Amino acid sequence: MIRLFARFVLAAVIFWGPVSASAFDVTLLHVNDSHSYLDPTAEKITPQDKPTYARLGGWARIKTAVNEVRAEKDNVILLHAGDAVQGGLYYLKYGGKPEMEFLDRLGFDAFTLGNHEFDRGASYLAGVLGFTKVPVLCANLDASSVPALAAKVRPYVIVERGGQRVGIVGLITPETKFISAPGDVRFSDTVHMATLIVRELQARGVNKIVLLTHEGFEADKRLAAEVPGVDVIVGGHSHTLLGNAGIESMGLRPAAAYPTVVKGPDGSDVYVVTAWKWGRVLGRLDLTFDDEGRVTGAEGKPLLILADGFKRKNDAGQKVALQGADNEELLAFIQADPEAAVVAADPAARKFLGPYSEGVEAMRTEVIGEAVLPLPHIRVPGITDSGESLPHGSLIAPLVCQSLLAKLKETGQPADIALQNSGGVRESVDQGDITMGTAYTLLPFNNTLVLLGLTGDQVHQALETGVDRGGGAFLYTGGLRYTADMRRPEGDRVLCIDTLDMAGNWTPLDPARIYRVVTNSYLASGGDGFDVMKAAVSSYDTGFVDAQAFIDYVRQQRMLKPLPTTGVRYIPAK
Repeated sequence: MIRLFARFVLAAVIFWGPVSASAFDVTLLHVNDSHSYLDPTAEKITPQDKPTYARLGGWARIKTAVNEVRAEKDNVILLHAGDAVQGGLYYLKYGGKPEMEFLDRLGFDAFTLGNHEFDRGASYLAGVLGFTKVPVLCANLDASSVPALAAKVRPYVIVERGGQRVGIVGLITPETKFISAPGDVRFSDTVHMATLIVRELQARGVNKIVLLTHEGFEADKRLAAEVPGVDVIVGGHSHTLLGNAGIESMGLRPAAAYPTVVKGPDGSDVYVVTAWKWGRVLGRLDLTFDDEGRVTGAEGKPLLILADGFKRKNDAGQKVALQGADNEELLAFIQADPEAAVVAADPAARKFLGPYSEGVEAMRTEVIGEAVLPLPHIRVPGITDSGESLPHGSLIAPLVCQSLLAKLKETGQPADIALQNSGGVRESVDQGDITMGTAYTLLPFNNTLVLLGLTGDQVHQALETGVDRGGGAFLYTGGLRYTADMRRPEGDRVLCIDTLDMAGNWTPLDPARIYRVVTNSYLASGGDGFDVMKAAVSSYDTGFVDAQAFIDYVRQQRMLKPLPTTGVRYIPAK
């Protein structure tokens, strides 16, 4: 049962005003932060409050969904809000070529640069952009020091539909200077530059203006409130899920409505949208403009893209394919949801991706390093199922923590502490070759690295949470060591917390100091009961994937062996 864009009215957020006789209708479709995930990615959803394992997104399915809207609507504009690369194995193998080619094949009208486009430097980016003919935007980028890049990037593009002109302005977070590797190029303030470009467009007679940004949802709302003349902001960078009742019915938790409406400086409504991450959602905003360029109608229709084939756990706790009446019931539920659909893969897109996919599969056997000794894993210090005694816990999880620290250090903005839940590390690593496949089996959840600002007291709370909850919530660390005394009462079991400073000295944790803590996106969102993570002083999703951080670390180290200490001194209850 395949359904695309049939019923949106129930959950769409709709804003309507008076309709002019010369009204102009246009549909904005958009994705952001696709991060080289050209295939569907796994996610647990809970339709009808039933935990279900699904596959979301994939560019062949995005193409089908886009084609369907184009068949339905006359004036469609397709936008990408940045970070098309860096995440999946496709980027490691092909360096961005298939991602750029897909922009062409789907017929994007504009693509704004994201911070991860600069991860291999501005000159490298200039070469990658040669694989696409899509207009590449970034108004607040000064790439004059890299002429090859400057020649491929423009501040805005004017898209014509139905005899009307729509201005699309590209913007990127100035933080790119610190969180990527752009080299000598410069980034200016987004509010200032957007104000200048909007004035330029208005002087050219363009009165319908969209900011295509890669700065994050909160920054987009600030832009909406401060820059005059903007109608819509299509954003990326923060991986924010927006949605309404339909998204919520899948068991997902939108951060805000789609669209989110912000009052502009002149009192007009500005519609802010973004489409989560990894091509899992195709954003859709149907707009009506009057002849003076004012928005008189706006209807949000985001679509969660699902692949067919779902799994649930059986009584033995094993994931099994959903079949029969249970499967039919789920498909019927999805079909009735206005913001989700099971979407078929476009045959031509799947054929195009085929050779690239074969190369990625072959890459999984590539040797990236060697474990000179076995690196067994256990969730909580003790005896493994095979009878091995690990009184100080896992030997592989602390190395995962080191890989998180190493990745942040590469950016020039190092973290003080790494925290990794033991359940996020899935298996031991045997002595011998470590392959790409090893890394993705070890860390299979596609978690991204999130940099949190946590007080020392919050770090202590997080450690207490991990110790009290135990199991997969137990925390392994990098740059920090602690004692867990299970003889003590809950909430008071963590003692002797020390952090490692830049000079290599251990110093006691300062409860009032704000530490830079890198962890995975699951924990940062409060997973495993870590509500304290959600209360962080600051939070930034780097977009780096944990498995790839581990791959980079193994390649750097070449040979892995247990660290001198796991960071945990564990005293059992008995």
